[in-house]
Formats: sequence, C-alpha cells, structure tokens
Amino acid sequence: MSSKHRVLKKNFETEIWVNNRQVPLNHFVQETLANMVIGFLKTLKEQEESPKNIEIKIKKLAKSMEVDAHTYP
Repeated sequence: MSSKHRVLKKNFETEIWVNNRQVPLNHFVQETLANMVIGFLKTLKEQEESPKNIEIKIKKLAKSMEVDAHTYP
C-alpha cells in the first residue's frame, strides 16, 4: 500500500448536528453532501443565484400526519 494520500479540493464547510451534537465529517463527506444539496436546489424553479449559505432543519413530528404531496405547507 502506498503511503501517499490523495489531495482533495475543499470548497465547502459542511456540518451536521444531531440532538445538539456535531457529527464528525471528513472532507470527502463534507464536499459530497454540500454538492448533493446544491445540485438539488438548482432544480427548484425559484432558485436564481448560487447559494452562499444553506441551512436545513429536520424535526421528527410527535405523530405522523397525512398531507397532500402536491401542495406547499
């Protein structure tokens, strides 16, 4: 095995917090997650410019509820 490591280009600072605790992410996972989210956002009609900061919050509901999948909240 080679002792050389592959050098990656870092473009994003990506964090995930679960129950107020930060989940450690290596550079590869940070870049991959950031690029996935940005790629998804580019498909949305109202997104006009490249985002500089993105926040995503996900909260588990106490009880599941039925919603119409084709309407916004």
